[in-house]
Amino acid sequence: MASLTPAKETAFEKVRGLWIAIPTPFSPTGEIDEGVLRKSVDYYIEGLGVDGIFCGGVMGEFWSMTLEERARCHELVVGTAAGRIPVMTHVGHHVYTEAAALSRHAEEIGADFVVAINPYFPIKPSDDLVRDWYRRLTSESSVPFFLFNTSYSGYALSPDLIEELSELETVCGIKNPKPMEHLLEVHRRVGERIVVCDASEEDWLGLHLDHGFPSLMSTPALAMYQTPRHRPIHDYTRLADEGDLEGAWELQSTLGEERRAFERWMRDQWLARGEGAIPIAELKAWLSLMGLPQGQVRPPLIPIAAERMDALAADLDALGLLDSVSA
Repeated sequence: MASLTPAKETAFEKVRGLWIAIPTPFSPTGEIDEGVLRKSVDYYIEGLGVDGIFCGGVMGEFWSMTLEERARCHELVVGTAAGRIPVMTHVGHHVYTEAAALSRHAEEIGADFVVAINPYFPIKPSDDLVRDWYRRLTSESSVPFFLFNTSYSGYALSPDLIEELSELETVCGIKNPKPMEHLLEVHRRVGERIVVCDASEEDWLGLHLDHGFPSLMSTPALAMYQTPRHRPIHDYTRLADEGDLEGAWELQSTLGEERRAFERWMRDQWLARGEGAIPIAELKAWLSLMGLPQGQVRPPLIPIAAERMDALAADLDALGLLDSVSA
């Protein structure tokens, strides 16, 4: 491997294993529920055995929060984790000065990494515009910086542009939830320079074993399919790392029904309804049924209806997931 900057070395050292994307819990009156957030972080670390936390992202409803609320959320997660596992704080914003402020704040509170969604523009931006935005933002602090190549911003970074951005001093990784061809092309080009990750639990074991991907980055499935008494993703990953490939694949194959439920509730139903909204209400309802209440969603999202909550509970009960919830 070629000589790496300190940020890139840090990423290859720390970004390993299972990273969870977490929601932001809100109280009935709409504030960040700080007690629930702290308790949840402890649950992810001690109960589920995750290797890292991605906070304040899309599943964290960052787009509904003020700058002050986002900074407070980051402080709470970093402070509660207290060095037990690394934390990545999401700093992306359509207002550059706010993204820059969050990047500097991440350095002040000791976050291990920052990550930013592709910058928003009224139309698809040119590569020059995006390149300049990242050059400026990554210079705001010395915290190792992850790209987040999601189409939520209305476009995707090409492998060519990712290769250019990987040369920036603090750019140390990318969460690249793209089709397999794109993902593997990015890994082929820059996988020795920055950490390349995907968010698909279903693809994780193959990417890890066949292509050397170091981390699953980052998915709420770690809390949706698992409880402290039932940790199949954790267990099949550990089996693979210990060399028991047959055991790892056998356990990985048992999660087909959970993945189909994920597709139904987190993709198919809301797409079919044409809502055009990320199903965070469904995520929070699912976690609540799993013994991890996260409060309500913020407008313009709406809470899950009672009849849908009943249907979701029936689905999870049929999967046996509710049997493993601690009393």
